[in-house]
Amino acid sequence: SGEQLKEIEAMAALFFSPSDIAINLELEDPEAFCAMLELKTGEAYRAYRKGRLRTEAELRSAIRQAALNGSSPAQQMMISFLKDSDV
Repeated sequence: SGEQLKEIEAMAALFFSPSDIAINLELEDPEAFCAMLELKTGEAYRAYRKGRLRTEAELRSAIRQAALNGSSPAQQMMISFLKDSDV
């Protein structure tokens, strides 16, 4: 349901595991939910990824700001992000 998708996104944004999300949603078959996410298709997977990516973007923005303010560890993390993102 739409409400479950919102809850999946919200919990994924807090980096809860798929099995913890399934338990919280009181799904009858948590293993099936986890398997569905592993297939990387469907609305539940998109909600899960959207939540995780949203928080990751927020964290990277904070790290970027710290790097611009002179934090050496944050600068190293930004360099690592840069290297990891090269195609």
